[in-house]
Amino acid sequence: MFNVKKNKAICILPWVHEFKKITGGIAPCCNGDNLRGNETIADIKESMLNGIKPRACNNCYKTEKESNWSYRIHETNNWLNKFGEPDVNNPQLQYIDIRYDPTCNMKCKTCGTNYSTLWQKEKNIKITVNEKNKNYIHNLNKNILKKVYLAGGEPTYIKDYLIFLNELLNVNPTCEVIINTNLKKLPNAWKEIITKFKNLTIVCSCDATGLLGTYVRYPLEWNEFEENVKFVSDNANFLQFNLVASNLTSHKLYETCTWMKQYSKHINLSILNNPEIFLECSVPLEYRERYINNIKKLLKFPVSVYYASQFRSEIAYLIKKYSTAEYLKPLHNKLKDEITEQDSHRHLKLIDVDPFLHSWIFQ
Repeated sequence: MFNVKKNKAICILPWVHEFKKITGGIAPCCNGDNLRGNETIADIKESMLNGIKPRACNNCYKTEKESNWSYRIHETNNWLNKFGEPDVNNPQLQYIDIRYDPTCNMKCKTCGTNYSTLWQKEKNIKITVNEKNKNYIHNLNKNILKKVYLAGGEPTYIKDYLIFLNELLNVNPTCEVIINTNLKKLPNAWKEIITKFKNLTIVCSCDATGLLGTYVRYPLEWNEFEENVKFVSDNANFLQFNLVASNLTSHKLYETCTWMKQYSKHINLSILNNPEIFLECSVPLEYRERYINNIKKLLKFPVSVYYASQFRSEIAYLIKKYSTAEYLKPLHNKLKDEITEQDSHRHLKLIDVDPFLHSWIFQ
């Protein structure tokens, strides 16, 4: 029933998973679109069983068409391998991703106000804690959970997450826990909880190394960050890197992956699709050779078997995008304006960080 090759619409998540956004929206998962009008998760299930692709899941179907990989394929196969098929006639909530607090200690270049209080401060916008989602996550039945995904904001800056994890540890210590973190800081209480869960994955967000890494994920302190990565590598059950390829980072992807490999070969590469100004279309054609040559070095890069197929597909697709995408001058101009605006609020300036990027963005 959940054969993703035979049924190009099916996904495991609507039967086992629940996702809620900080802003109150509901979607099939973090990769899906918000439900609209009278759309329901029940409608999505019915469509999928009939081989009809629901609108809210178009992001996955579009990615598959372009790169032969998607979140739908990965999550479905991963769940089946670990937990088997759910009972479609009597589905049970077993996997949660409930977001309610945008507190964050960084304002990454490609992020925004919905997921960062530092971004809110810079843009003079206030998004408060979603108390309804917060109460929901504490009051649900933790005994039946098989998987929990925690994101933010920044989880290690959200004290309430520690309360939740300790509650979960007491009643369901074998539950799979995934924490998506920037590892800028790693307080002792978090170091302790990381060592207690035996089925815990740290997903570390990192898009570049050194000064460029600090610039893109501002205000990362690189030396402390690397110490935290080493601690997790030595003590957590599983360390995965989330590497987002944008036009600010793709010219140094090989160097970034080489640095990651010393701590973990579990590298999940994803190609940014929003905001558009950070896509390959903003890059003038005469500057793309440097991107393409660097990305090509990763065609045979030794990532773990767990991510190899996806990694290869994304690398091939990224090369194709930089080789064939149309150059859009209006997007380039918007990028230049955005970088100028962001740099005006921050102590790091692009010209001091990466002369190559500065040369084409401000040509």
